[in-house]
Amino acid sequence: MRLDNPDYQTRRTAEYTAKDLLVRYGYEVIRVAQSRTHESTGINLIAWDRDGKILFISVRSRRKSSFRNDIYDLSERTRVCRYPGNVEYWIRHKAGWRRYLINAGGAIPLPVL
Repeated sequence: MRLDNPDYQTRRTAEYTAKDLLVRYGYEVIRVAQSRTHESTGINLIAWDRDGKILFISVRSRRKSSFRNDIYDLSERTRVCRYPGNVEYWIRHKAGWRRYLINAGGAIPLPVL
C-alpha cells in the first residue's frame, strides 16, 4: 500500500501513518495544512470519534523531533488557547508511537501504540 500511495512518498509519512492508525481505531481524521503566511499551530491532525472525543495531534518522526522545543511550544499554546479536546504529541519510533498528553504545564506520557 505504501509504495502505491503518493502520501507515503513525501516528507509527511509520519502524519499519514498516524492518520491510518487513528482511522483503524474508529476516528474520523483531517490533516491540517500549514500556511506559509500564518503562524504555525504545531497541530498536524484533528481527529474525533463517535463518542465526541476530539484530539488535536502534533505528529513527528523520530529524526525530526525537537522534543523539548515542541513540548514547550504546544504547552504555551494550550495555556493561551482553549482547545475543545485533548492536545497530544506523537513521535514515531520503530516500536510504535510514543504519545504525550499536552497541558499548560508540560507533557504527560501516554501508553505506546
